[in-house]
Amino acid sequence: MENSNSTRKRRGNSRYYLFFFVSLLIVTILGIGTWLALTNLNLFQLKKITISGNTAIPDSLILKATSRYIGMNLLSIPSSDVKNDLKRFSRVKEIKLRKKLLHTLDITVKERKGIIYIKSFEGDLFPIDAEGVVLAKYSTVYTEDIPIFSTYYTGKQLKAGTRLKKPGLNRILNLHQRIAKEAPDFLPLISEYYLIDNTVNIIDAKHGTRIIPSDEDLASQLKRYVFVQDNGNIDRRSVVDLRFKNQVVVKAGNK
Repeated sequence: MENSNSTRKRRGNSRYYLFFFVSLLIVTILGIGTWLALTNLNLFQLKKITISGNTAIPDSLILKATSRYIGMNLLSIPSSDVKNDLKRFSRVKEIKLRKKLLHTLDITVKERKGIIYIKSFEGDLFPIDAEGVVLAKYSTVYTEDIPIFSTYYTGKQLKAGTRLKKPGLNRILNLHQRIAKEAPDFLPLISEYYLIDNTVNIIDAKHGTRIIPSDEDLASQLKRYVFVQDNGNIDRRSVVDLRFKNQVVVKAGNK
């Protein structure tokens, strides 16, 4: 009797499993069918693309890169394809998409920001970001107010999207980012960076003096320099060495 009851219980459970499987299959088929139907309806045809977040890349270029999606079913447009189309621009760091029913695709662009101009051997300026990536210029006018670093790179070497990896440049990028983090008020005072005897030098945009920054207490030493500059009489050709603890050492320009 016990074996017979046990057999009936197993058969009863099997019926529940079969019912669950069939129900799940039906729901899946209905879901796929509904999705396929929605992705083929003209009701969701893409008619409008909105753009936000971009400051360097013109709207016209983004619209041109995504124009092939106009007229397609909004739900059927692969987001990965749109992102790949836009990431071909060296300025693009991240793309966020939002599909707004019934007819709109909203594109939010996060751009790479130029932090330094690389001056080529020929004398042209090329913006690079914090990772050393050369950024495209979309105008002959230099719209970014950032310092300059003169190099022996040729214009052909400074193609948009190229990542520059020279140790000297990395040191300058690291210093610039330290200043941006520890003494951001000092950034507008920087017009140029130089490497002299493998030492980073800064040119003061306002006074023209050459500054050798400290490795330690950077923010405090830069504040001391500004105080001395504002209250002293430092010659424009002078070199201001901040590597001495709690001191601002002024030297002649040839030292």
